[in-house]
Amino acid sequence: SLLDLFPPFLLAVPKKKTSHSRKRMRSANKGLKDKLNLVHCPACGTPKLAHNLCPNCYSQLSRGWKQQMK
Repeated sequence: SLLDLFPPFLLAVPKKKTSHSRKRMRSANKGLKDKLNLVHCPACGTPKLAHNLCPNCYSQLSRGWKQQMK
Protein backbone atom coordinates (compact mmCIF):
# COMPACT_ATOMS: atom_id res chain seq x y z
CA SER A 1 0.00 0.00 0.00
CA LEU A 2 0.95 3.67 -0.16
CA LEU A 3 1.63 3.91 3.60
CA ASP A 4 4.26 1.18 3.28
CA LEU A 5 6.11 3.13 0.59
CA PHE A 6 6.08 6.55 2.31
CA PRO A 7 6.26 7.41 6.00
CA PRO A 8 3.04 9.06 7.25
CA PHE A 9 4.62 12.51 7.74
CA LEU A 10 5.31 12.76 3.99
CA LEU A 11 1.58 12.48 3.28
CA ALA A 12 0.57 15.38 5.57
CA VAL A 13 -1.83 17.80 3.89
CA PRO A 14 -4.17 20.45 5.33
CA LYS A 15 -7.68 19.26 6.16
CA LYS A 16 -9.30 22.63 5.36
CA LYS A 17 -8.53 25.47 2.96
CA THR A 18 -6.84 28.43 4.64
CA SER A 19 -9.23 31.37 4.39
CA HIS A 20 -8.21 34.69 2.85
CA SER A 21 -8.44 36.52 6.18
CA ARG A 22 -6.34 33.92 8.02
CA LYS A 23 -3.69 34.11 5.29
CA ARG A 24 -3.64 37.91 5.52
CA MET A 25 -3.48 37.86 9.33
CA ARG A 26 -0.50 35.49 9.24
CA SER A 27 1.39 37.65 6.74
CA ALA A 28 0.54 40.95 8.47
CA ASN A 29 3.75 40.80 10.54
CA LYS A 30 5.91 40.55 7.41
CA GLY A 31 5.34 44.18 6.42
CA LEU A 32 8.04 46.83 6.34
CA LYS A 33 8.82 48.62 9.59
CA ASP A 34 9.23 52.40 9.83
CA LYS A 35 12.78 53.70 10.21
CA LEU A 36 13.24 55.50 13.53
CA ASN A 37 16.95 56.38 13.20
CA LEU A 38 16.66 59.26 10.72
CA VAL A 39 18.66 62.40 11.49
CA HIS A 40 19.58 65.52 9.51
CA CYS A 41 23.05 65.84 8.04
CA PRO A 42 24.95 68.59 9.89
CA ALA A 43 26.67 69.71 6.66
CA CYS A 44 23.81 69.95 4.16
CA GLY A 45 20.65 69.31 6.21
CA THR A 46 19.24 66.45 4.13
CA PRO A 47 17.78 63.48 6.03
CA LYS A 48 20.10 60.49 6.44
CA LEU A 49 20.37 57.34 8.53
CA ALA A 50 22.20 57.76 11.83
CA HIS A 51 25.82 56.49 11.82
CA ASN A 52 25.87 56.49 7.99
CA LEU A 53 27.32 58.82 5.39
CA CYS A 54 24.96 61.37 3.87
CA PRO A 55 24.30 60.28 0.25
CA ASN A 56 24.24 63.91 -0.93
CA CYS A 57 27.58 64.81 0.65
CA TYR A 58 29.14 61.50 -0.41
CA SER A 59 28.21 62.03 -4.06
CA GLN A 60 29.86 65.47 -3.97
CA LEU A 61 32.98 63.95 -2.36
CA SER A 62 33.17 61.10 -4.87
CA ARG A 63 32.88 63.53 -7.79
CA GLY A 64 35.79 65.50 -6.31
CA TRP A 65 37.86 62.36 -5.85
CA LYS A 66 37.23 61.28 -9.45
CA GLN A 67 38.31 64.70 -10.74
CA GLN A 68 41.50 64.51 -8.66
CA MET A 69 42.26 61.05 -10.06
CA LYS A 70 42.09 62.36 -13.66
